[in-house]
Amino acid sequence: MTAVTLIEPGARSSAAHAPSASARIWRIVRLHYANRVNSLYAPLGTLASIFAVFLFVQVLIVHATGHNADSGQGYSPGLVYFLPYQVIFAVQAMNLTFAYALGMSSTRRDFALGTGLMFFLQSAGFSVICTVMSYLEQWTHGWGLHSVLFHGLVYGTGNVGERLLTFFAGIFFMLCVGSVFGAAFVRWRMNGTFVIGLALLLVFVGAAALITFTNSWLRLGNWFVAVGPAGFAAWLLLPAAIFAVIGYVALRRATPKS
Repeated sequence: MTAVTLIEPGARSSAAHAPSASARIWRIVRLHYANRVNSLYAPLGTLASIFAVFLFVQVLIVHATGHNADSGQGYSPGLVYFLPYQVIFAVQAMNLTFAYALGMSSTRRDFALGTGLMFFLQSAGFSVICTVMSYLEQWTHGWGLHSVLFHGLVYGTGNVGERLLTFFAGIFFMLCVGSVFGAAFVRWRMNGTFVIGLALLLVFVGAAALITFTNSWLRLGNWFVAVGPAGFAAWLLLPAAIFAVIGYVALRRATPKS
């Protein structure tokens, strides 16, 4: 006796037109970039503001003292301010789109993968911008002021690939750290972000204490010199991946909250 399974025509049609995994992931990317103020204008405005303030301060210093703030050290903390902003950006991006994505029948896995792809594209785009600015800064001798913002000792040096890698790794690492805070915020709100922040602080303090007690700072410095900025940037992708996995695990049971 043969069993016959009846399939409604509508069910067959919906299954045939179900979006693929790549389409669902790309839909999350498009959702993030639908809010251009947060995804594009705010990061570009932040970087432009850092650059404008940097030039203004350099002009004042050169006018008053005849020397730039870098003082020949090849380092300026200005661009470093752009990195902590990536954590804020990640939290905002996830908080603004998580509930809407789930309302569009996206799964948490699709949201995590799509958000990770957006972070990758964001890092790649800004690494290109910063690399171009590093060459302009180099060719113009520090914007005519012999100052350093994009062409420092540990970033924006070497060939094109090395410059792209150092900028990309730094931005992507901070976005992955931000994904942990973002996942904690959409799941537990401020209490979760506070606990995650405290836990990360304890980890970093504990690591610094371990290095201090084992007298390993010199060895760590020698290792950094040996691998160089590009090598360090490549190694930085490993903890970035770990933070991304932690963020995904925290996001798996998150529910939209008002």
